[in-house]
Amino acid sequence: MARQINSFFNLLLISDLHLGSHLKPRLRGETVHLAARVDQQLPRFLDHYLQTGERWQLIINGDFIDFWNIVLDGEQRLEGEALAVRRLNTALDAYPGIEDGLQRFLQAGNGIVFVTGNHDAELLYPGVRRAIVERLQTGGDPAASGAFATTGATHMTQLAAGKVQFVPWFLREDGGVWIEHGHNFDPPCATTDVLSPTRGDRLVMSLAEVATRSFTNLMPEIDYDAPDRYTTLDYIRWAGARGLRFVLLVVTLYLRMVGRMLKLWARSGRVDRVGRERHNERLSRVAQNTGLQMSTLTAIAGMAPPPSSATVGGVLSVTALDGILSFLAGAGICAALTWWASGRFGLTLAVGLVAGLVAARGVLHRRRRRAVHEDMAEVAASVGRVAETPLVLMGHSHHGELCLRDGVIYGNSGCWLDGSHLVVRRDPVTRRLASVELCNWRNHGVVVRKQLDVPEKIEASPIPAMVTESG
Repeated sequence: MARQINSFFNLLLISDLHLGSHLKPRLRGETVHLAARVDQQLPRFLDHYLQTGERWQLIINGDFIDFWNIVLDGEQRLEGEALAVRRLNTALDAYPGIEDGLQRFLQAGNGIVFVTGNHDAELLYPGVRRAIVERLQTGGDPAASGAFATTGATHMTQLAAGKVQFVPWFLREDGGVWIEHGHNFDPPCATTDVLSPTRGDRLVMSLAEVATRSFTNLMPEIDYDAPDRYTTLDYIRWAGARGLRFVLLVVTLYLRMVGRMLKLWARSGRVDRVGRERHNERLSRVAQNTGLQMSTLTAIAGMAPPPSSATVGGVLSVTALDGILSFLAGAGICAALTWWASGRFGLTLAVGLVAGLVAARGVLHRRRRRAVHEDMAEVAASVGRVAETPLVLMGHSHHGELCLRDGVIYGNSGCWLDGSHLVVRRDPVTRRLASVELCNWRNHGVVVRKQLDVPEKIEASPIPAMVTESG
């Protein structure tokens, strides 16, 4: 039986606010200033859309709370869900304006949907969802958030007015839209078994989270988005410019980070048996909930490459150990052969150094450049065609974009810290999702950067061979 589309709401998508990223002992002053500005601007942004007189589903498409970057005093006494709830409450306490703005948005008869991202995978904990409902939804029943643990809201018909709801993976409307954060297509930020990535009831970390907690959080001097932009040479220049003592600190933290990553890989970077069974159970229920075949969901999941934490090559690439090891191997072998043939120390040293640099350069040259926003735009077309949805919307890359690829519209809400967001409106007669706009919030107003009409239908495509092999 065809689903009745909820014709009540247009869609307002924002993502990657990273609230709470300033809540740690070591930070830079501009981070605190940015937090204060966001607490003022986001409520004004929400009030602007309230004044349009339209009804909205505000879809916060991942990374609302930056659990990775929150470091609290005495948190060593807590772990798992209890620690996540404390971090959540501390973050929301730091943004009273945002909390009030979200409450007003709900009370006006609009809905709010939280899609799970990589920085806020803690939304998978029932206690975290319960705490959000208690703080935002006036008169809300915190127990209602427990439905997420069974199936979660995955279809647009399940969204309601004045309610806070949660999405563990994706949100979909038949023939209309597919919405997810998109970090599953970014190997350093991904984990396996996305509906229950747990080991012993604790969330499994990605390599990017290990790097953030073990290195970036202890370096206020480093740019917030350095892991997405810096090459190995950039890190060397950054550390070297601050002197030998700082270099030694960086090396120490780097070695500790590498050790933790290798420990994660040694355990395969995967969830335990209970987590895997829970994921498979939820995946089956999601398929029933959305009316999709299990083969379709499996195919879309298979479009994502393996998480970096699950392969030794992934760990070596993320840590630049592949370059370091190739340098040492090339230098050692050629130096040994040169010493055996000539016995001359100077020549041996020179040949070993040159050979090591050539070997390392060869490895680094073959390594694929990390371009998250390009990869996500490319995979969106495949997701849309397999799921038979003409509109695929994501976040994660911090790169606002709206384009047409292979008959599928790909939209990325970018990072709201820059004011970037997406607006999807319905046709007033048919109530289907008819247009999408990439917008920016600037100077207390909205600037439309690009607008596209959503195709009425899309032809389904067979599962690509590459998906079948990787799945």
